[in-house]
Amino acid sequence: MQRNSTMKRTFGCVLFLVLVAATVRGSGSQATTSQQATIPQDDLKDFQSRVQKYLAIQKKAAGSVSSLHKGVTDAALIVNHQHQMADAIRALRPNPVQGEIFTPWLRGTLTAAVKGQVQGKAGTDAKATILGEGNPKSPESPSPSKITLNGEYPPKAPLSTVPPRVLMALPTLPEGLEYRFVGRTLILRDTRADIVVDILPNAF
Repeated sequence: MQRNSTMKRTFGCVLFLVLVAATVRGSGSQATTSQQATIPQDDLKDFQSRVQKYLAIQKKAAGSVSSLHKGVTDAALIVNHQHQMADAIRALRPNPVQGEIFTPWLRGTLTAAVKGQVQGKAGTDAKATILGEGNPKSPESPSPSKITLNGEYPPKAPLSTVPPRVLMALPTLPEGLEYRFVGRTLILRDTRADIVVDILPNAF
């Protein structure tokens, strides 16, 4: 009898833990979804479509230059390949226009998403990370290096760390593209060619 009672208690504890775990997973999923949901679905689809069009250019450019073997660690070879990729992309996209991906109708939504993560006491650390580690390294530093569309990211300028809370509020990017900040400007960077794809000034 005592053995049956012990088994029942054990089963009850296991069931309780399973339910708690499921609840935590569900709430975490909802939190992530709610942040992404701040961007209207039509705008999000339009953004993703524009990103895919750029990736098609990137893929075509990659096919026109010599490939870089996986595992290569020689900095000179990596930089040379990036330069080849950049030149090929510029040939395929000779006249980029600011706002091709960060469209005017999406700008307000994106800036609101970023500001929501860097303002107030909760956003103090995220704001300090962006302005303290990027280009320039702090608000007191000289003006940021000039950033131009299709231009190389300045070799001597540090790349900012984009805090996870800010990344979660922005549309997810596929491999080959990333968000970075230059001061308060949000940029879309091609990681394979090390060039600036689009710019969103005064993101926060």
